[in-house]
Amino acid sequence: MVDKVLYLKAVSGTGCGSVAQLFNQRYGHKATVSKSFVYEKLKANQYQLQVVKRQIKHKPVRSVPVNHTWGIDLTQVKLSKKQKTVLGIIEHGSRLNLTLSELPSKHSAQLLLALCRTIRHFGLPNAIRTDNEACFTSLFFTTALKLLGIKHQTTHLASPWENGRIERFFGTFKNKIRQLDLSGFSSLQHELDRFRFWYNHIRPHQNLAGYTPVEVWRNKANRHSSKAVWVNDWQGLLTGYYFPS
Repeated sequence: MVDKVLYLKAVSGTGCGSVAQLFNQRYGHKATVSKSFVYEKLKANQYQLQVVKRQIKHKPVRSVPVNHTWGIDLTQVKLSKKQKTVLGIIEHGSRLNLTLSELPSKHSAQLLLALCRTIRHFGLPNAIRTDNEACFTSLFFTTALKLLGIKHQTTHLASPWENGRIERFFGTFKNKIRQLDLSGFSSLQHELDRFRFWYNHIRPHQNLAGYTPVEVWRNKANRHSSKAVWVNDWQGLLTGYYFPS
């Protein structure tokens, strides 16, 4: 029981109350814990908690075949004092950002339309992983996935790390866009396209042995220094070498 509490604390980074809630959601059919129980166990096992965190951090990334699983999620971007909904789709094997697009709403029909555009361009995945937001678990959306022959994987409640690749992608995206002055921009989609190009073609990925997602997706590295073009975009936030094919 204690090892499960330590693990949930390490992966979630939340407080004792939230850890207790996560534990009870997952293991409540066997045993339940209280907030005070979690607090006492974390206090008594500080060293072991750090060990678990290091193990998670340095755990080898499991290899996934290219175009087998896609991670999908939504985030919000503020433009002209309005919150804009942004859809992101990440391919697990290559970390390629397949879609980064503004949506007019979170309606399942809008999600499905964007998904079908992505499928038309990249092909059908075996599985799609989402959280449990209503737009992803609606009868309309889940039935469409079944008709397409795509397995729908959903994460446990309040467990974003289970869809870690899209969460990490959005972490990188939001870290950059928070520093960008968007006051003079009228088209959010134009900026999303520029970020997507940088992420796929220019930014080396540490879990891809320093290659870019496009290089892994195409199974072809193209690093001739004579072709290298230095890119400096988003007011200096997006930089690196681009190697044209």
